Amino acid sequence: MAEPHGDTPAETEFPEVELAKSAIFLDFDGTLIDLADTPDGVDVPADLAGLLKGLNDATEGRLVVVTGRPIEAVDTFLGGYDGHVIGSHGAEERFEGNHTAHELAGSDTVARLGDMVEAFAATHEGLVPERKPTGVVLHFRQVPEQEPQVYSFLSALEQSHEGFELHHSKMAYELRPIGISKDDSIKRIMENERFAGRRPIFFGDDVTDEPALAWIAHQPDGIAAKVGSGETAANYRVHDPSGVRKILAGWIGE
Repeated sequence: MAEPHGDTPAETEFPEVELAKSAIFLDFDGTLIDLADTPDGVDVPADLAGLLKGLNDATEGRLVVVTGRPIEAVDTFLGGYDGHVIGSHGAEERFEGNHTAHELAGSDTVARLGDMVEAFAATHEGLVPERKPTGVVLHFRQVPEQEPQVYSFLSALEQSHEGFELHHSKMAYELRPIGISKDDSIKRIMENERFAGRRPIFFGDDVTDEPALAWIAHQPDGIAAKVGSGETAANYRVHDPSGVRKILAGWIGE
């Protein structure tokens, strides 16, 4: 039974999926793995890379990891998975073996933003800065009471740095280039001749995933799965990452 809206975390019964006719897009943190207090503190199941390889083979190369993390970090955590990746919310992409990145990737401007955010975090105990090739994140998961200060600081940086915009995610704020989004990247890939006509499937957990969940939920046969509780535009729901991995393993007969 589909559950398109609401905050009930009950799992939804999924329809049968023919992987050879599907294109699968998977968020990483909070979807394939549980969230952690720090970006480097996550626990990645030992069999996850193998699971993704099996899905990639079953979909004939139509599996894409879609994440806010840089592609380099994905490769670190998922050693052995060399398939398609949308990284940094779409500012980086590895597709057909080719790696492309936004023009601001590795720029002096991004480096200065990272320096300023790290300096701010150093004076506020519990805040965790995270540099990315095209921006910077400030996590306040360990000190949620500091959210107003984090927002005010990054909002000021947004106003003083043309071409960047501030985004809210789970217990964090991120500055990244304007016009970057997971949904635009997914739409572009679905227009590729190798993906066109495939059934789009996307699992995501965060507010940054909602535009993509909404778009796929409105495709004629799309499966958009919200992971966890909370309001969503998705038409299916899974309780947690372990539930996601169980579903995916079932699809490839494991």
